[in-house]
Amino acid sequence: MERDLAKYNPYMKMVINIMKAGNIIDHKVSEVLKEFEITHIQFNILRNLEVVYPEKISVADVTQGLLYPTSDVTRLLDRLEKRNLISRVICPKNRRKMDISITEHGLEIIDKAMPKIAEVLESFYNERVSDEERDKVSEVMKRLIN
Repeated sequence: MERDLAKYNPYMKMVINIMKAGNIIDHKVSEVLKEFEITHIQFNILRNLEVVYPEKISVADVTQGLLYPTSDVTRLLDRLEKRNLISRVICPKNRRKMDISITEHGLEIIDKAMPKIAEVLESFYNERVSDEERDKVSEVMKRLIN
């Protein structure tokens, strides 16, 4: 059995490089989000709620939209609600279900954070990746995801 699969298997090498790149990106985004006192996963929740705003979604929909699914969604939502970034109300059609929406304050956080994240990531990419390479990587990643 080979000790270093990445050394002998180009697909394994690709997977490891994708994971390393993802970790670097996650770290850069997390550094920006510290200013807003939210975690990457909390930001992910806010972004998913922003996409459907002003509509409301269920906890199951929030969980399904996470980049890194977790069983801790209720506690994450508790923290976001405590900071007035989201609101939760009992669904009028199904009292066992909660409807979740982003608040104006949550939208403000998104509006302030997104340009800073874009700036950090664009400067990181512009130094390393051409526009053509960026488009090719994006195309390949879409195929892998779908």
